[in-house]
Amino acid sequence: MDDHPPLSPRAQAITGHLLMHGPSTRAALCEAFGLSEASMSRVVRLMVDAGVVTEEAERTSIGRPRQILTAVPGSRHIVGIKLTGDTAYGVLCDLAGEVIASLSQPLPARVEGVVPVDGVVRVIGRLVRRLGKSVDGLGISLGGVVDGRSVVRDGPFLGWRDVDLGERVSRICGVPAVLSNDVVALAREQLWFGAGRTHDTFGVITVGAGLGFAVVREGIVLEHLIDNGHLLTHSPVDSTGPACRLGHHGCVASYLDRDAVAARFGRSGTDVTFEQLAALDPEWFTGAATALGHLIATVAGGLQTERIVLAGEDVGTLYASPDTATTLELRLSPAKTRPCELTISTEPLGFEDWARGAGVVGIQALLGAL
Repeated sequence: MDDHPPLSPRAQAITGHLLMHGPSTRAALCEAFGLSEASMSRVVRLMVDAGVVTEEAERTSIGRPRQILTAVPGSRHIVGIKLTGDTAYGVLCDLAGEVIASLSQPLPARVEGVVPVDGVVRVIGRLVRRLGKSVDGLGISLGGVVDGRSVVRDGPFLGWRDVDLGERVSRICGVPAVLSNDVVALAREQLWFGAGRTHDTFGVITVGAGLGFAVVREGIVLEHLIDNGHLLTHSPVDSTGPACRLGHHGCVASYLDRDAVAARFGRSGTDVTFEQLAALDPEWFTGAATALGHLIATVAGGLQTERIVLAGEDVGTLYASPDTATTLELRLSPAKTRPCELTISTEPLGFEDWARGAGVVGIQALLGAL
């Protein structure tokens, strides 16, 4: 569906750098990429002709004016799709990840517990066509294990195993499609447009319908966790606490898996917030806030980072609890010799935000950054 010629690897890298770090001079880019002035001039000419950057002389009263290069986010457009067990949520993004339009469509009904793959492909195709006439790339995210950015090895919410969704979607949509685990996609979005701008190593924790984790280490996003996060999810907090789905008493999941907690009150996790659950059981909320504090400290210590991103629809409610703060304070400075100060952000997530994360994966693929 796109009618833009592909960018060279060097042009892709420079465009990505400008998107992440903002406008830059030719001289600074030459130094960053190890290019001569002549080589940079040739690349810039091609990038300007392709419309992905603009170049203007900086006004100055002294000396020769510097040439400032600026990325043009609107020069390319990418669709991001987030798949849940019953709905496809889509957004149209520019190169800076800004959402221009959004749509959603239900997925076909399950057949013997499995969402039909061909039906999902058709839904994605319809969303892509409706979101943009000229689309340069497509990113898709879902909960589960993705291999080779194309094959869904395990998609429990859809009932899928070993489904090459990327190849089928690329064929029907006419643009390259890249797949990612949904939490990994959020980490990639944060690497370019969030926490990664100040820290090259950080952790992402998602709290809501289950717990999710992603790791960025020295600017590299880990595509797979060795245990899919279970070692962290089932870390013990209080042996006298409630039981999780696996029967562990007082582990992190027993407090922070909203679906499991809601079920104990006869509610659906999709229809209840942490704030509402707190009103039903204040004692549970105290335990949950304490568990969150321990989880944050454990992830930060394991990664040796001072930057953690908390994401979820209402994770801010839990993080704002004094019990979370108290737990973190006790964990972060036990010896009082070299206290660690964490920078923690809370990112409220709706389905459009998840789809934007998928869109950023599509942007990075388009710019050769995967």
